[in-house]
Parts: sequence; C-alpha cells; structure tokens
Amino acid sequence: MNKAAFAQLAEYMDLLLDCICVVDEDHYFTYLSPGARRVFGYSPEEMVGRYMFDFIHPDDRQATRNTATGVNTGEQVYHFENRYIRKDGSVAHILWSARWSERDEMRVGVARDVSEHKHMEQEREQLIKRLEQMALMDPLTGLPNRALFYDRVNSARARAKRDGVGLGLLYLDLDKFKEVNDEYGHATGDALLSSVGQRIKHAVRATDTLARLGGDEFVVLVDGVNDMASVKGVADKIDEAMRHPFKLPDGEVVMSLSIGLALSPEHGETVEELLHHADQAMYRAKRGGGG
Repeated sequence: MNKAAFAQLAEYMDLLLDCICVVDEDHYFTYLSPGARRVFGYSPEEMVGRYMFDFIHPDDRQATRNTATGVNTGEQVYHFENRYIRKDGSVAHILWSARWSERDEMRVGVARDVSEHKHMEQEREQLIKRLEQMALMDPLTGLPNRALFYDRVNSARARAKRDGVGLGLLYLDLDKFKEVNDEYGHATGDALLSSVGQRIKHAVRATDTLARLGGDEFVVLVDGVNDMASVKGVADKIDEAMRHPFKLPDGEVVMSLSIGLALSPEHGETVEELLHHADQAMYRAKRGGGG
C-alpha cells in the first residue's frame, strides 16, 4: 500500500468524520486516517501494527471474522455493523463499508461511528414500549386494561376454534369497596385495589389473563376449557385467596368478591356477549349477598 500517498492526503482526511482503515490479510492494521481518534478513541499510531480483533467487542468477533473472510475473497461489504471497545472502555457502534484491493493485497474499509444513532434508536424503542404499555396496561395495578383484554379474548377465541375447545370468562366486583374507600380515603383504596389485583393474579392459572376494567371491576379470561366446572374451579381459587385479610395502614380488612361466570360458546361468542352474560351473573351474585 502506498503509505506516502495516504500521508499526503492526511490533512484533508482529518476533515472526514469517518475513518479510512487499511488491514492486511492477517487482520493487522497497516494504516488509519486521522478520523480514528473520533471513531475508535485511539490515535492512528496506537492502532497501526496491532491485531484488529484486539479492539472488537468479544460478542462481535466471530461475525466480523466471517465478514472479513468474505471481503478477502472479493466480496464487497456496504452495511456491516459491529462494536469496538474504545480506549476509555466505552462501546462504539461502527458501520463499515469495505472491499479487497487486489493491487495492494489489503482490505480497505471506511468506518463510521453510529453510536449516537444507535442510542437514539434505543431510546425511541424504549419510548414506543412505554407508550404501548401505557395504552394497554392499567396504570394503577399494572394489569392489562380493557383494550388488551379484548385482544387476548379474540386471540383465545381463534385458538379455541382451531383446537376445538372453549373458553371461560369471570366478571369480578369487590363487595363493599365504597365503604372502605370512604372510610380510609382514596389513596388507601387505590393501594387495596392494587393488592387485590396481585392476589387474584397469583390465584389464577398462568395461561389465564386477568385485567382491570376500571373502578373495582376485574375480569379473567379462562383459556382452553370445555365446561363450566373448570371455569368455576378458577373462581373457587380466587374466592379462597380472598379469605385472607388485606393489611391497610390503619389495620386489616377482609374483602370478598361477587363473581359472574360465562362459558363460550354456550353464553356467547363475542367478547361483548360473554362480558354481558358474566356481568349479569355477577350482579345476581351481588344481589344475593355477595361473596
């Protein structure tokens, strides 16, 4: 490689945000433009003569080796990404374009630091996840909200139809929650609702979905059942879990639930039909004394 020619251009190459890298067949750096300091955190002098893989993130070495081998055999690379460990220990995300120079028997690549772009991309993904969570989760209890529950029921209906099974639905309403809320205040009432949600969650099966519709109303999707006895079995476990008192700042309180049951397809096939049937059954239970 004509190093003198590169050296003559060095003062102009320093204007480049990217770094031009020349690597021999055995993966040793033979030349780096001044941009190396910005991209890799090392001066060109600190990298020339050193093994390329000494700088690469351990998790990316094999993929980089495979790509480098391809370039050495004539393959051109335009958008390969890997990570380098900078001198200060930070991780740099590098976007590469590279080709093999037959004349010089060297691999010539252009390295661009895309760490900031990666960081912004990760922040964007985290923001989208938070927004999705806000849209689909109840902020008080952390349980699925009505929108996510409807989606889960529709998915369960499709599976049930495919597998030839049914599904059940429980509509739950706390008994005498208003009295507790009025006596102890809304903050205590909110804490109680959150505790009730967690207790119900641990009482149902892992395959079931518990959601909060609002206020003191919860619903449970009982997936993959064929008879009301199976649905009632889940309700009985919830009822048993509720027998233990809840600890409040000013003492303990025992809460009960009025529960309405529905089974698909006997009591309806759509979410609305099942909710209506279970809701009516829940109110009959509440009028009968609750619990």
